[in-house]
Amino acid sequence: MRIAIKLILGSIMALTLGLGTAFPILIPNLALTTNVQIEVDVVYAYFCVQNFTSNITGLWRNYSSLWENDLHIISYLFVLNVTNPTDKLLMLGEFTASAAPQIQVTQYPKGELSIAITNPIASPFRDLSRYYPGWSQYWQPNTTRLIALSGTIENSNTAAYDALQTGTIYLFGRVEGKIYEGGWANGYSLKRIQLQKIGNEYLYNNLLNENQILRLSQDGIDVFIETRR
Repeated sequence: MRIAIKLILGSIMALTLGLGTAFPILIPNLALTTNVQIEVDVVYAYFCVQNFTSNITGLWRNYSSLWENDLHIISYLFVLNVTNPTDKLLMLGEFTASAAPQIQVTQYPKGELSIAITNPIASPFRDLSRYYPGWSQYWQPNTTRLIALSGTIENSNTAAYDALQTGTIYLFGRVEGKIYEGGWANGYSLKRIQLQKIGNEYLYNNLLNENQILRLSQDGIDVFIETRR
């Protein structure tokens, strides 16, 4: 009996020592599961369909050809309004924007997202999570910055072009990063909007007043608002 009691006491002591040894390892790792929500919104979107003509070298298309009559070169600019609403320093590096006639987002209880984009007009993605000369990926607590995603693509999707023509589309924005020396940080937004059409240009503006203009930094990442001169 005494031997059995000694064995039980020995097991309890070993378990206690084991937990005491593990706690210094487990407690810091709990921070890695922390997830903070970033506020992100697509506040400006611009699209321009390039006109084809035989007078412009490199852009000519033969619209009588079945292979070329549905090709459209689209220039785009998305501006994301990204806010760190917390008291933590964030490191943000992945930025996504999408415009399409149909976008469906499903968010699961653990925070995972499932995104289905049908007939995308443009879906740029920019990864700045690694060192990018001259640009800071640090978002100070309670600060907001404007981020640009721009480019030109050739889009042969007829449904996407038709949706752009009607002007009724969905805009999606997403940002991912992490807490400085901590866990994950992310956020997304989705909204249905009506574009303003001016010739072959299409605009959504929830950012600028009539006397304001956009200025992009030299690296084309940060966006600033200036008063029109």
